[in-house]
Amino acid sequence: MRGAALALLAVLLGGCVFRASDTPRYYRPESAALSAESPEAATATMLRLRAVRARPFLRERIVWRTESEYGMYEQRRWSELPEAYAERALASALRHTASIGLTDDTGVPALYAEVVAFDEVLAPRHVANVAIAVSLTDAKGRRMLERTFSVEAPITDASPVTVAYAIGTALDDATAQVAQAVSAALAAATPRSPAHRRRAGTRG
Repeated sequence: MRGAALALLAVLLGGCVFRASDTPRYYRPESAALSAESPEAATATMLRLRAVRARPFLRERIVWRTESEYGMYEQRRWSELPEAYAERALASALRHTASIGLTDDTGVPALYAEVVAFDEVLAPRHVANVAIAVSLTDAKGRRMLERTFSVEAPITDASPVTVAYAIGTALDDATAQVAQAVSAALAAATPRSPAHRRRAGTRG
């Protein structure tokens, strides 16, 4: 009887262990941009943000990599796809840029973005890496900006919560850099008024 009871207990405990190891755990990047409220619309250069895409391997499972190898955690997963996080964070960063307003109007410049990294880098340094490739075109399809913004944030321990926090930090920084570059490109392409040109000529 005692032996049977111990065997049954071992089976039950073993089943619990295996179920725990096979159950995915879901995480969300600790990003300020994902939680920020959108400000009221202001007078600004209008921009159309197209749907953000991501490289095919950047899906639900969290990606890790070294200098020469990529892999995916079986149990560690994002609660949404990286492209969804990036699109919301980028829209938030653009809305919080005073010179930019977002619209669905097809007659304004358009911003295309692709997430090319959303990774935990294990070596040579333990960091989070978020990289976003963007292309800004005017209403006629002419290229105004094309650049990849890549940001790293340190990961201080092996906890998946710490990893999610670091990737959120890198996401905030990357999308803020995109918003600043887009603002500068739109400003450079905006014709100045005759009065502004006259004042500039007077100062010169």
